[in-house]
Amino acid sequence: MGNVWNFEGLSADSSNNYLKQLEFQAVFDLSIAITRNKPETGFFEIMEAYLLEKLGISHLSIFNFEDSSWSSAYCYGRIISGWRSFPRPDREMSVSLLADLLPELSEINRHVDLAIPFYFDSEIAGMVLCQKPLNFLGDHENEVIALIQTLLGLMAMARENQKLLSYRLKQESMRKEIEIARQVQKMLFPKNLPDSKDLHIYATYLPHMDMSGDYYDFIDLKNGDFAVCVADVSGKGIPAALLMSNFQASLRTLMMDYTDLGEIVNRINTLICMNSNGERFITAFIAIFDSSEKTIHYVNCGHIPPILIYADGSTRSLRSGCTILGIFNQIPSLSVGKESIGGEALLVAFTDGLPEVEDKMGNAFGQENLENYFVEHRLEKLPIIHQRLLNRIDNFASEKGFHDDLTLLTIRFGN
Repeated sequence: MGNVWNFEGLSADSSNNYLKQLEFQAVFDLSIAITRNKPETGFFEIMEAYLLEKLGISHLSIFNFEDSSWSSAYCYGRIISGWRSFPRPDREMSVSLLADLLPELSEINRHVDLAIPFYFDSEIAGMVLCQKPLNFLGDHENEVIALIQTLLGLMAMARENQKLLSYRLKQESMRKEIEIARQVQKMLFPKNLPDSKDLHIYATYLPHMDMSGDYYDFIDLKNGDFAVCVADVSGKGIPAALLMSNFQASLRTLMMDYTDLGEIVNRINTLICMNSNGERFITAFIAIFDSSEKTIHYVNCGHIPPILIYADGSTRSLRSGCTILGIFNQIPSLSVGKESIGGEALLVAFTDGLPEVEDKMGNAFGQENLENYFVEHRLEKLPIIHQRLLNRIDNFASEKGFHDDLTLLTIRFGN
């Protein structure tokens, strides 16, 4: 410890002036440290300079009160630092003799005299256990205690500032991560979809949040063949976006290397299981259009069945396939469905956010209403079909709004 100064010979005015100067300098130094966002160890160094050297306190322990519990923050000298049996703090807690507040602790720390609570924003922030200030005993003891409370209150404020700064940095980091994931997800979707008299594909994608678990794709294959996919990954946010990005990359790569749709689905399932550790899964509808045979081969992986609507209004529900992807390391059973397109036809695929839209009474719009709508409007232009459906669903939901992602993909053949 530094020099112990004796102020017994000083007048009351001189001692008061010294304490005022000491308080001003201590507050100034701590304020500078707060402004510069010094780590907590820097505050303790300042506290040592004033409490230990200038005030003559050589034994002390600082305890913080956070999240309804006490924790030891700093200890100097010969003092027990791991004590936890403090009384429940309240706004009326005042400076006490340690022997009165915690007699058991006082018995094993006889060189410690005082228990001094300190506050931040009118709430107790902690307590310091220390010996009496040897340099300022007697008449000035209360002023020294008030100075100690001021300094520790400033430290509590600095701690709160650092927590707030840390929170803001985390929020900014999360915002950047979300923006990156949003951009990644945006790149997943095809930039252009076919629009000709023989083939017209149109999509609507309405994410409920910045990032969604929905995905659709169009993959141009050889000799006029093509593949389409509509999928929905469990969960939202960055993990869902990353898994969907992995799914898309796998699908596109495998589509170029393999012709057997069943094998493609099995390989994708294996990759999803490896990357998600069983924590997430994907429902998907994957189809390949064979331009020479005018047929589609498809696998429905636990997805809401798409609807194939023919020109005469007859429909086919596309249910053949397998279980959800990512649940089992080996898919228990898988079948590849096949449907003939023939002449004009409309294929409609969507995610569960569409039929699950609810009205104010909690009634879902439902799969049957969707099928009836698409059959009724099957001959209209695709953008009109989409817009009128969105208007109808918006009126159905009324003020309740949408609470999930909405994705709709329609394919018109032979018109």
